[in-house]
Amino acid sequence: MNSANKTIALIGGIALLGLFLFPSWYETNGQYVKQLGHHFLFSKPEPVPVECYLVGCVTAPASFFHVVLDRRPWFETLSTVAVVASILVLLFRRRADGTSFSIRQPKTRWVFSGLVALALPVSATPMVLVGIYGMSVPQYLFSGEDNSLWYGIAFPVIFSVYVVAVYLLSTVAVRISARGDRGPHSPS
Repeated sequence: MNSANKTIALIGGIALLGLFLFPSWYETNGQYVKQLGHHFLFSKPEPVPVECYLVGCVTAPASFFHVVLDRRPWFETLSTVAVVASILVLLFRRRADGTSFSIRQPKTRWVFSGLVALALPVSATPMVLVGIYGMSVPQYLFSGEDNSLWYGIAFPVIFSVYVVAVYLLSTVAVRISARGDRGPHSPS
């Protein structure tokens, strides 16, 4: 395993562990759902009262709700990060001839940026990653909702902005690394 694969495995492992240990929770009474955010897996958060829930704008007490682990986005997020990390490990693996792709190559950096962008969040609670959002665009488009077209238009825009941002950040990192490789007393 080369240094790029070790770095990808370390960052991917830390991300997966964090996402696993801090899933999204919500409270419900069967028909009403309120997101409670991310909390430690083994410590279920307490329900909170909801303002203006009952007829006549009466606050519903916390005891009216029960807290539930938001499993679907949790599994989607974990699987997306695992798949992206696995593809990155394969992309930067050492081949039989001893060569490997490098992030210093612009084409490889674009592929890297696209993959990393898929694992970045669009929203935090419940966590929706760009890749999950992209997979749900066809569902939105064919749902017949009034704003379904906006979901279809928003995905390529969001994805493109994320890819360019990751590309620019990785380019800066590559240039800083290249300066460091030349040493402090090397001519520029």
